[in-house]
Amino acid sequence: MISRLQIEQFSCQRESEANFYMQSGQSVAKILTPGRYEHGISRSRLLDYSYLPGELIVCNRGIEEWVRWRSPIQILKIDLPDQAFQAIAQEAGADSVEIASILSGRLFIDSIAQALAAALVESRGVLRRPLRRVTCGLTPMQVAKVSEMIHSHLDRDVSLAELAAAAGLSTGYFSQMFRKSTGQSPHQFVLAVRIERAQELLKGSQRIIDVALSCGFQTQQHFARVFRAMCNVSPTEYRRNEGIADVYA
Repeated sequence: MISRLQIEQFSCQRESEANFYMQSGQSVAKILTPGRYEHGISRSRLLDYSYLPGELIVCNRGIEEWVRWRSPIQILKIDLPDQAFQAIAQEAGADSVEIASILSGRLFIDSIAQALAAALVESRGVLRRPLRRVTCGLTPMQVAKVSEMIHSHLDRDVSLAELAAAAGLSTGYFSQMFRKSTGQSPHQFVLAVRIERAQELLKGSQRIIDVALSCGFQTQQHFARVFRAMCNVSPTEYRRNEGIADVYA
């Protein structure tokens, strides 16, 4: 059980054998250097993954798997206190909070950085007045302007500051107001738009890598992980289910 926020930077080296690993608490890992590893629920059935600097890995509590590092890598790991998740669950009237293991880029990193900064300021900072809690959402016009920016720049990583500017707000309040209006965080909303667009493109003749890039994913592998997490099938399986010939997989 994790009782307080813990931040650790560590390195992993290439391994010849897979080792058993169990995640005891909820964590977020930021990739600092490129690396490759294999993991799976069985030592004999491992899946190969590669990560780029800046990508985030959501490490859920209770995960048990076999891991083998195929190259050296440096990681910044942030262990999040259990009490924080219990408080969120109680506030939402639920028994627990489940975190989806979806990776993302700049927008997710911006959101995580802002949330951590706010938590540190409230717990350790000295403010002349307490942080104001947001109670209202965005106007329909603000939501439309943000949505238009997202759709217009779907092929690149938009920042939290850019989305907030489209709504005419500071980043400090934008995320909370956006969630109140849409029921999703900016990061979740952008992922949903990207995957919806990808589903449309996969019905055509573009290669999967081209679909991934046009929807803002840096690699085909990253795209496949997010697509499977949100659609329960891989892009290739989705295309086959739609009756599309697998010529450009």
